[in-house]
Amino acid sequence: MGAYVPLRGVSRPADGARRTAVQTGSLDHRPVDARRGARREPLNGDGWGVGWYDRERSPEPALHKRVRPAWNDDNMRHVSPLIETSLYFAHVRAASPGLSVQQLNCHPFTGGSGLHERDADLDPVERGRRRLLFMHNGTLGAHREVIRRVRESLDDEFYFGIHGSTDSEHAFAVIQDELGRDVVEPSLDDLADAVHGALERLETLRAEIDEEAGTQATFCLTDGESIVATRYATPGTAAQSLYVGEAGSFESGGEFCSTPDPEGTAATIVASEALFEDDRVWREVPRNHRVTVAPGGTVSIDPIELEVVA
Repeated sequence: MGAYVPLRGVSRPADGARRTAVQTGSLDHRPVDARRGARREPLNGDGWGVGWYDRERSPEPALHKRVRPAWNDDNMRHVSPLIETSLYFAHVRAASPGLSVQQLNCHPFTGGSGLHERDADLDPVERGRRRLLFMHNGTLGAHREVIRRVRESLDDEFYFGIHGSTDSEHAFAVIQDELGRDVVEPSLDDLADAVHGALERLETLRAEIDEEAGTQATFCLTDGESIVATRYATPGTAAQSLYVGEAGSFESGGEFCSTPDPEGTAATIVASEALFEDDRVWREVPRNHRVTVAPGGTVSIDPIELEVVA
């Protein structure tokens, strides 16, 4: 479990400098302010992570993760104002019961198998998968048994790409497996279909193992251009909250996020909770719905209809 903030578009500090698209002032307050989800305790202190893209240097995302709580890590306050990007993911973690607190288990996760380190060794599919970032708020029902079944079903390239022990990273492996080897450079529709297929596959496994167990799958996936996010929960299970914010730009002035242009649409945030109160900017994603943000910034919210066969 945890809370997340993916942003696409323009984000600045209060002084207007364009260099800071990665602003973490709101992130380090999210661990203590996240109270709208299905989890009773508000703290998300089991690690944090940020992923972002610098297309001029590499198509693959940069990644920074730490185990210590976000509010107790002074490094991010110094580093984040120097990073410029048009899309970033940020996540604070609350470890599910029984899962270890270690850096490998912190979100976001990058794609690919990790079998070949040299760029010359990468085939086109592996190169494309390494452009992906994924994070998750929630937990898979019957996750221990589901993880075992997932590992048995994966091809080697995705099996060996799992480095930690979370149900979230295993869900990401299933998404990549759903993309298959025929999709070299996935489109937004390809990403959305892979997430849908993974949800069906994971929920079918959950139902086969324990029909009473509940899944909370607030997923978020990007290739650096598009975003696919879901707010899904098994019937009878509380769904983790999810909000979409659109504005001309967002600003971070220390502790809090705001916007000088609430009527604009150039920047989009998909977040576990609304970062500030403004009904012109934020709308809640309904339960069992999917959010897509296209490369041009168009936001769509559509229902999720799964075929789960126990």
